[in-house]
Amino acid sequence: MSQSIEQATAFVKAIVDGNIAVAHTMLSDELRATTSAADIADEYDVMVDEMGGVESIGEAMKILDDWPDKAQNEVAMVYVPLQGDTYSEAITVTLAQVDEKLTVSHIEWGRP
Repeated sequence: MSQSIEQATAFVKAIVDGNIAVAHTMLSDELRATTSAADIADEYDVMVDEMGGVESIGEAMKILDDWPDKAQNEVAMVYVPLQGDTYSEAITVTLAQVDEKLTVSHIEWGRP
């Protein structure tokens, strides 16, 4: 499993497990400055309420490593599916390399 997929999965798992503070620490400095832990929890709760709860996290997959408007330090977009009671959704995470660390630079809630 690639480091990008592992990091994106760890981020989503932290959210699903209710460890929002841990997930918040995984954000890039820029995203952390504009997104609070409460923002993450609110976005997740809205998505989960609409899908009837989360039963499991599916297998994450890297969907892009190059795209328009990609920042110089961004390395991958990873799609992490969530299996729900009613239907499935996903969280797509853009990862950026900051020094030796992969951070979450963008979050897309729901399937694209």
